[in-house]
Amino acid sequence: MKIERRVFAAALAIAAAAMLAQPSTVQAQATPTVHMIAISQANEGGFPLWLAKKLGYFQENGLDVTIKYFPNGGAALASGAANDWQGGWIGSPPSITGWAKFGLIPIGTMMKEDRNIKLIMRNDALKGSSPAQVLATKPIGSVPNSTWAQVLFACAKHFNVDPMKMKVVPLDPPVTRQSLRSGEVASGMTDSSPDIDLVNDKANFEVVCDGKIAGTSVIDPWVVTKKFASENPAAAARFAEAAFRADEAIMKDREQAVKWLLEYYKDAGIDGNEAKARYTLGYRDYQTLDQALADMRSGATERALTETAQVFVAGGAYDKVPDLNGAVKAGLPILEAAKKLRK
Repeated sequence: MKIERRVFAAALAIAAAAMLAQPSTVQAQATPTVHMIAISQANEGGFPLWLAKKLGYFQENGLDVTIKYFPNGGAALASGAANDWQGGWIGSPPSITGWAKFGLIPIGTMMKEDRNIKLIMRNDALKGSSPAQVLATKPIGSVPNSTWAQVLFACAKHFNVDPMKMKVVPLDPPVTRQSLRSGEVASGMTDSSPDIDLVNDKANFEVVCDGKIAGTSVIDPWVVTKKFASENPAAAARFAEAAFRADEAIMKDREQAVKWLLEYYKDAGIDGNEAKARYTLGYRDYQTLDQALADMRSGATERALTETAQVFVAGGAYDKVPDLNGAVKAGLPILEAAKKLRK
């Protein structure tokens, strides 16, 4: 009889445990997987988004994410307005335009590029001259209405040169680098990893300024569309949490990040190798969720986006600086909800 009672009691305990476990199982089954398309570019800026998918962070958060690559952020805006994608990363100028045109929401800084965007000068141009004299008198290669232009103008002010008096030659990135090598321009703007040969060729080139030296902030925000955020705010928060987990994984273990980046190069069809991977990871400052949240709350994100927008106003691309305070206010609750997922 004692044995029968013990068996019966054990059976009741197992049944009770199963009943207690059932609600959470039912709840998990009742939450359907959210499918979303996330935009990116096949360059090193797209690394964290790819990594979040590779490491299963999106899947863990109930998201089935398909990454769609565009040649640049501007090219993605029209399809974003049509709600053909729901989130991703797009660069600060397109994110500002997207906010102004159709309410694209920044949800925290994915990466800071203050040190990554550099002003390089040829040593033969600097011979007998100062950086200020070179900027004031010789041709400079740069992409107009871009974060490159933002850093260039900030560097001009750093050297007490009137930006409006500079001889800026509008060139795309590959042509800028080639023109630096050939001597067609005396200085030019660059970023990693394509500028690795210029930066390491100290006999012929010198990095004279970057965003950090000039005191300007260049950020790349994570974004979600207004429609996605309003229709599924929980999924938007889960997307942000997973995306920042990838950022944090990169910063936590740089040796492992190099291995992941080499895999990303191959998967995305990017011309890269271990030297370039180590080089570019040394210049890109990926942000944690806590850092991004602090910047959103303190106003640092709004100030950084405003600095970029002001360059576009000066270049005639914008009539005025958009309401970026409203953009940050729209994204902050999503980032705060992402933070709560970790408690």
